Amino acid sequence: MKSMLKKVMALMVTLTMVFTLAACGSKTEKSDDTVSKDKPVEITYATFMVGSHVSAAAEKEVLDAFNEKYEGKIKVKVEELPSDDAYVNKMKALAAAGALPDVINGKNGLRELAIKNGQAVDVMPLVEADAEWNKYVGEGAINYSKTEDGKLYSIANQKQIVGYFYNKDMFETTGITPAKTWEEFMSNNEKLKEAGFTPLAMMTGENAWTTNLWLAAMIGTNGDEGNEFMNTNYPDSYDNDLVVNALTMVQKCLKDYTTPDAIGAIYANAANNFLQENTAMIANGPWMVPDFTDTSKAKEGLVDRVGVSLYPNDGVVAQYEIGYVLCTANKSKEEQEAALEFLKFKTGKEAQKIFLEKSGALPLTANVEISDEYKAANPLVVDLINLADEAKYGFENMDNTAHSSVIEEFSLNYPELVYGGITPEEMASKLTQAANKHKEQ
Repeated sequence: MKSMLKKVMALMVTLTMVFTLAACGSKTEKSDDTVSKDKPVEITYATFMVGSHVSAAAEKEVLDAFNEKYEGKIKVKVEELPSDDAYVNKMKALAAAGALPDVINGKNGLRELAIKNGQAVDVMPLVEADAEWNKYVGEGAINYSKTEDGKLYSIANQKQIVGYFYNKDMFETTGITPAKTWEEFMSNNEKLKEAGFTPLAMMTGENAWTTNLWLAAMIGTNGDEGNEFMNTNYPDSYDNDLVVNALTMVQKCLKDYTTPDAIGAIYANAANNFLQENTAMIANGPWMVPDFTDTSKAKEGLVDRVGVSLYPNDGVVAQYEIGYVLCTANKSKEEQEAALEFLKFKTGKEAQKIFLEKSGALPLTANVEISDEYKAANPLVVDLINLADEAKYGFENMDNTAHSSVIEEFSLNYPELVYGGITPEEMASKLTQAANKHKEQ
């Protein structure tokens, strides 16, 4: 009996070991990093180009085109965030947790946060190894974003040339033309105001985009010294006459020459004020041109009443956008490869062409041809390109040159500057403090 019992127990132990090993084998198979061949690899991406954003239609078409091309192979899980502020704040929180999506837009210091937390991938070897991708990205965009040690953590998908748009009817009624100097610009603002027009579509919310374009132009056209400052990435100090003088002009513009809702306004407010002919001018790029013919946004026939100009002193914002960052350093090989395919598509020929035709974003190289049909249908874009060729000063904007902490300081302090809480000198010092705070982090 005891012998039989020992045999039964031994058999049970053996069976238990078999089932345990089988279970372990099953768990090992499930925890393997490899992705089943019959399921698409899922990657994550977040975007602020939704809703009324000027690039929403282009963004949707690019995402749809990618999903169609890679159906069954790669699935992009997209998180839509309703504004630039919402996007930047969410990405900052995710960066702090080391949980950024697989591909992000590196704007407003997000690229640097992705590098700092170890998620960003140096894509220089990848773009060098792909002649087709390299052809459409181009050396200009690569050199623009390349670090001093030769690494590349972001890829642009558009070249930015930014002047300002103006309402030709309002200018004609007032008897003015686009200003050649900043003194004339301020005089034009006063004349427009006296004629019953609000001169400028400005904003201080989000990244203070339209306001900071004027600020950058005021600095970047202020001789060689100002131009050098606006082509310097992440300056340590804003305590100089260049910045103070520009802030003094911006203070006057925000007080006397813009709409009542400008303080705290977001881009959509500023854009709407120009599109509805509530203002005479808006600083912005060619991606706004499609809105001029969109009667759901603009007044009927507005496009025929809009002109484009360089900034006073013959200046233009000329740069590449920060672009997209591959944040898959800690992901599986399959996820890395899938996210890389998405990055290539997002910055490649087809996406650049879509963003040109849908939102007026200029392609990175001449290899993405601007068709004669597009030029004929979009004379304002052609005018801006031609004007840029004649500009004396080319410079970057604050979004590209300043730390994210500095950009935040602009939106916090512009209201104080307008309502007398701080002086231009004090605001310049606060910007410097913000730049140093970023360095200490």
